[in-house]
Amino acid sequence: VSSIDPEMRVRFTSPHPKAFPDALLHLMRERDNVCKQIHLPAQSGSTAVLHRMRRFYSREAYIELVERIRELIPGVALSSDFIAGFCGETEAEHRDTVSL
Repeated sequence: VSSIDPEMRVRFTSPHPKAFPDALLHLMRERDNVCKQIHLPAQSGSTAVLHRMRRFYSREAYIELVERIRELIPGVALSSDFIAGFCGETEAEHRDTVSL
């Protein structure tokens, strides 16, 4: 899409953290008309809560992805969203989310 009209601004949002290919990050870095902003939903900073949510990625995988994004796209703006108080969430699991 970004190559069809170089004047058109393209924003990529809300990818699933489990499947985010480096090729997309390289494209975002290389194309001037692709916004250097990603909304990357975490949902929780606790691997156990993510599993109960059936998210199928871990806290560690999310952190590694954020580090990779920042490495490949310097100055990228990142945003996220979180769910607090998920069924059965403990104080420790909540602190994991807050610390993310």
